[in-house]
Amino acid sequence: MTILYNSYEDIKNEYEKIRQRNSFIVSERRDKVYRDYPELREMDHKIFSMFVNIVKSRDDSDKAESFMQELERYKALRKDFLKEHGIEDNYREAQYTCKKCKDTGFVNGKKCSCYVEKEIEMYDNISNFRKYIVSDNFANLNMDYYRQEGYSDKYYDYMERNIEEIKADIDDIDNKPFYYRFTGPPGTGKTFLSRCIGAEVLKHNKSVLYLNVTEYMDSLKPDHEGVSFKKYAILADLFILDDLGTEYSSEFSKTEINYIIDKRLNDRKSMIITSNLITDELKPRYLKSMCSRIDNLFKEYGLYGEDLRRNVNASIK
Repeated sequence: MTILYNSYEDIKNEYEKIRQRNSFIVSERRDKVYRDYPELREMDHKIFSMFVNIVKSRDDSDKAESFMQELERYKALRKDFLKEHGIEDNYREAQYTCKKCKDTGFVNGKKCSCYVEKEIEMYDNISNFRKYIVSDNFANLNMDYYRQEGYSDKYYDYMERNIEEIKADIDDIDNKPFYYRFTGPPGTGKTFLSRCIGAEVLKHNKSVLYLNVTEYMDSLKPDHEGVSFKKYAILADLFILDDLGTEYSSEFSKTEINYIIDKRLNDRKSMIITSNLITDELKPRYLKSMCSRIDNLFKEYGLYGEDLRRNVNASIK
């Protein structure tokens, strides 16, 4: 059965269920062995008691030594008993669904791969990103689109070089975040290219949140009845904010968009912005500090050419 994760609370609860389920399995296994071999239960109890007595007698070396000898005697008896009855000495061992993180979701303070898988599924449930990348991926990117009639090969060379640089950045995402801004007229492939990057990032077992800016801003409104995407936009490994500049402009939108850009830069988390607007066109709509960050810290890729949507069969299919 597929489990739908719609929040981090869902993931947390699932790990708790996994731990409880595995604890129950261990208890059932141990209790069955004890029911079949009550002598073993008694020996295990004696061994545990000896350990307790040794700790309690740490200031009395003679008594501690006596308990140590008794402990070794019971351990030898137990070993012989297990061998005689063909019992595997693992009936009390903890059971884990993921041995790397021991069903906590984290290894040395970092997300375990099993946690990331759940996180990726959660983000997909939120933005349904994987439905887009069935078609929008580098495998379907026909570079001939960038060699259009009426344009010199400089644009083709420019895009070929840029895409190779982007792929190298994706391969290094564990060590260094990337910040891209795709600008250009509608239909020139900004959204398509951002989704291609997202599809590649998923292959690196990283979470991707893809949202249109209007969809994102609507989720933040105080009277919005659905889920706010803010915390997910903060935590995703890659956040793609599509069509910046098409949302309703207000002080609220200016502040919120400035916040998420600033937050991801400070947290060193990768981000992509697509927009039909160049920097000079952004300035009247947004905070000066935000425009400065976008202009100086986001690498801009200017796209142009014929409308990709009208040439989709020849260009990316």
